[in-house]
Amino acid sequence: MKAISIAGYGGVEVLELTDQPKPPIKADQVLVAVKTAAVNPIDWRIRSGGLAKFIECDFPVILGREVAGVVAEIGADVSDFSVGDEVFGFLQQLEMKWGSFAEYVPADACKLAHKPVGLSFEQAVAIPVAFHTAQQALFQHGGLQSGQTVLIHAAAGAVGSVAVQLAHQAGATVLATASANNHDYVLGLGAHRVVDYHDADFGAKLKADYPDGVAVILAPFAGQSLQGSEPLVSATTKIILLSPVANPADMKIGPVKSQIMICAADGKVLEEVAEQFASGRLKMEIAQVFPFNQVVQAQELSAIERVRGKIVIKVSD
Repeated sequence: MKAISIAGYGGVEVLELTDQPKPPIKADQVLVAVKTAAVNPIDWRIRSGGLAKFIECDFPVILGREVAGVVAEIGADVSDFSVGDEVFGFLQQLEMKWGSFAEYVPADACKLAHKPVGLSFEQAVAIPVAFHTAQQALFQHGGLQSGQTVLIHAAAGAVGSVAVQLAHQAGATVLATASANNHDYVLGLGAHRVVDYHDADFGAKLKADYPDGVAVILAPFAGQSLQGSEPLVSATTKIILLSPVANPADMKIGPVKSQIMICAADGKVLEEVAEQFASGRLKMEIAQVFPFNQVVQAQELSAIERVRGKIVIKVSD
């Protein structure tokens, strides 16, 4: 099969179009004939070696953590799926070998969901990581409740945009940061107030209007935007970071130490929420769809970390 693989850590130059054997499956897995894959920051962080102490790579490695496609084979213990089913899901792995940047990928059946008829493969593949991450960060780790106030950083991105919608649906007051050209977009998702993260005083300005601060802060990574949130932080604020930090001191904002969240895949939950995306009750914007031979360009765009919505790879027709 054709695959985009890496033989070692490095920049985009280590990405190669290669011929690989069709991967084997375990009894509790299915083999998915890949239609689309999605690009996530974790892909290029794995490729660069930045997550080497968290995720083990068995080179050569095929990247790609999200998949949508058609079931080609099923393992002996799989009963929820049949050959020919259209599926999508999150390939959560702590050991990287087989990813979705390939014509076929093995996937744990428990991490997959049936794709609704109302969603294209491009739309479906954009959902799993963003939804699981936003939902778990806000409610499982952050404990967000109706009536509380939440600050969501990078709110125009894939995770941030879903988080805004979920928090709004839950009855929270949603504050958000985004670049100025994305303010109307984020307000349309349900945010009550959006500020420009380039404004060094955004935290103080929000504090003037929300003197009690916020119950939860969701941030994709530590940095200037997170530090700028300090005026809104109290001793009870929960800060959820989505990426590991090189300097532990960056995790402390005022009196609070941030939590680093590891997202867990759950096919049953994904199955339940899929119809909300199909009906339009929840939305995910597709930033760009790249052909399979342009994975390099797709990862370069992702690395800018200023993308609105999700980057998708079309692997096959």
